[in-house]
Amino acid sequence: MFAFLKRQEKIDRRDIEQLIFDIAEHQREADFHLLYKLMAGREVFVGINRASLPTSIEPGVPYTTQASDRLEMKTVSIPNHGAWSSAATLASHPLLAGSYVGMQWFDFLRMTRKVPELRGAALQGKTSWVAFDKERIAYVLAQSGA
Repeated sequence: MFAFLKRQEKIDRRDIEQLIFDIAEHQREADFHLLYKLMAGREVFVGINRASLPTSIEPGVPYTTQASDRLEMKTVSIPNHGAWSSAATLASHPLLAGSYVGMQWFDFLRMTRKVPELRGAALQGKTSWVAFDKERIAYVLAQSGA
């Protein structure tokens, strides 16, 4: 009878893949903020140049990096915007052909901030991607407390 008095909040049921697509298409700030929330605690997959891996690593066998390891991540070039780190949401993404590592999303962002020649980070979903310049990365990390 008084249903209009009950304020029903709309629940956003989009998954990360749909959200990345929507951001790529519409650039809505609310979608970015939902993505930040959904990415917290998530693992992303970063392509690594095979030559930089220790020789003891065997394909398909999990390996925990050591402090002495010097892995070289693959970067992507965005026309007129230089080199960017890149990560995929799915380990099966073709971007990762060859060697890759899994790491926490916030660790990936922190690592990107530390590399002076990188302009930012690109997050590759199944069909779309979104880029975060270093200013946005700093904002995401500050908002998350990471």
